[in-house]
Amino acid sequence: MLAVALLLPPLLLCGVLALGRYEERLLRGPAPQPHAPAGRHLRAVPDLPSPEPTALPAPPPEETQADRRTAAGRGRHAA
Repeated sequence: MLAVALLLPPLLLCGVLALGRYEERLLRGPAPQPHAPAGRHLRAVPDLPSPEPTALPAPPPEETQADRRTAAGRGRHAA
């Protein structure tokens, strides 16, 4: 009876502390997903290097006053 009287309070304290930690873990929710490690990313179709170097686009041709009025320079019909 003396052993029960001496061991019961510490055992109950450990049980209460364990239940408290369990409750905190439940209230926290699911763990966040870990981030993907930095490095190579796989792609379905790999990017191939272009054989020719990138060139600047050609400047647009100069419009004349007649082209602006008739819309001939813009490649569409006037509506």
